[in-house]
Amino acid sequence: MRKTKIVATLGPSSEEKVKELAEYVDVFRINFAHGDETSHKKYFDLIRTYAPESSILVDLPGPKLRLGELKEPIEVKKGDKIIFSQKDGIPVDDELFYSAVKENSYILIADGTIRIRVTSKSKDRVEGIVIEGGVLLSRKGINIPNVSLKSGITDNDLKLLKKALDLGADYIGLSFVISEDDVKKVKEFVKDDAWIIAKIEKSEALKNLTNIVRESDGIMVARGDLGVETGLENLPLIQRRIVRISRVFGKPVILATQVLTSMINNPIPTRAEIIDISNSIMQGVDSIMLSDETAIGNYAVESVRTLHNIISNVEKSIKHRPIGPLNNESDAIALAAVNASKISKADVIVVYTRSGNSVLRVSRLRPECNIIGISPDPKLSKKFKLCYGVIPLSISKKMESIDEIIDISTKLMEEKIKDLRVKKIVIVGGDPKQEAGKTNFVIVKTLEKQKK
Repeated sequence: MRKTKIVATLGPSSEEKVKELAEYVDVFRINFAHGDETSHKKYFDLIRTYAPESSILVDLPGPKLRLGELKEPIEVKKGDKIIFSQKDGIPVDDELFYSAVKENSYILIADGTIRIRVTSKSKDRVEGIVIEGGVLLSRKGINIPNVSLKSGITDNDLKLLKKALDLGADYIGLSFVISEDDVKKVKEFVKDDAWIIAKIEKSEALKNLTNIVRESDGIMVARGDLGVETGLENLPLIQRRIVRISRVFGKPVILATQVLTSMINNPIPTRAEIIDISNSIMQGVDSIMLSDETAIGNYAVESVRTLHNIISNVEKSIKHRPIGPLNNESDAIALAAVNASKISKADVIVVYTRSGNSVLRVSRLRPECNIIGISPDPKLSKKFKLCYGVIPLSISKKMESIDEIIDISTKLMEEKIKDLRVKKIVIVGGDPKQEAGKTNFVIVKTLEKQKK
């Protein structure tokens, strides 16, 4: 069973293929930088109807400069002259764009794939010449190198955040985070309704990375803007660092941007893409996300199937390096559970949790067997879809004692998880009689039906 999870962005190319995608997709992403209230609700309804077991990540746009709405895609070639304006030419509505650019500065579009040099500018008009061409699409991101723009959550983000929570989002992707304060501000608004996923895409965020990881519920390696910000040649080591720190603190980490870009227009990936995905799996990412591949690509289903096949094949041959406990009793018990599963040759680790902490503690250690994450909170269970190796399972009542947890876990494995062919399990979690958030018991159990 595949342990690294798949996140797929829903868009025009995939909105009629949700049922097919659901065979492989663990989490659907809806990018609120595109569309409107009607289309957002439509996407939620499609997922709830055709992929009810999947979780939903809503990505907030953040303070990013973007192209306006285009009537149709526009191809620009090297040497072409181009005009950006609020009235004619290529639309850019944000006034900050016109004050930020300077003559002879560069404008990068679509994660830097399109490059334009500014030849002249005025209060509401920018002219330039295309240095590297490509296809301009509505709402594509704009970067201006060496120019610091505002960061943090915007008024528009707050409006979209409320709509996302009303619709039932499981995760909120927070764009252009630069410090833990950005995350705290959103958490105060969200409470426990959703996990906050901090997108690491600014060079300033790398200076505060440890504190951001501590405060967030999850991390996204947003390689598009991050590559423009830090230089493409620096991305491999930066990605490795982000993944390592996220794993140390037990926060699920998502790899994003240009995962299978060639499959937007081709039915098979490049060799380089396969190796990139494989290396990311070996680094220990929890999830891998497809963006344009499934949102606007011509081979949405083929892309997720390809990603599924690559992950499944690579996982057969790798063993993750262990990450030690964080020097507290709860992490020590989680490590004991993983070691017990290995020594006893258990088929499954069953984790009972009220807060989610016990599941995260076990998942970060990357055990060889599957993890069944059991919670009396169905909303919390859905969030486990993002975590490496975790199969979420919601139960109808809160447990009152460790004995009850053991009894229920054993029955669930004997009756409901038959396809895993479970013979022996390790049960770990927190004592219901004590405060939530602790991991303080572990037991190895041979199932009755398997005893001779």
